[in-house]
Amino acid sequence: MTPGQCRAARSWLRWSTRTTAEKSGVSRSTLVRFESGQDVLYSKVDQLRKTFENAGVRFVGRTVVEYDQSRADMDR
Repeated sequence: MTPGQCRAARSWLRWSTRTTAEKSGVSRSTLVRFESGQDVLYSKVDQLRKTFENAGVRFVGRTVVEYDQSRADMDR
């Protein structure tokens, strides 16, 4: 997942940085650093990606983000 894909996923889900941090267990400051292109631990990026995927987001390559609402968790 790229920083741009992360921002796109949040946009699809209409999640703020605070909501994303709460749902993923990744600190808001780490999320903001990642989205601004700074280095963060791979494990944190993986946590974010898994959280988005559980909410119905699918990452394709390095540029495309798809959202399948039918696969989304009920607790969105």
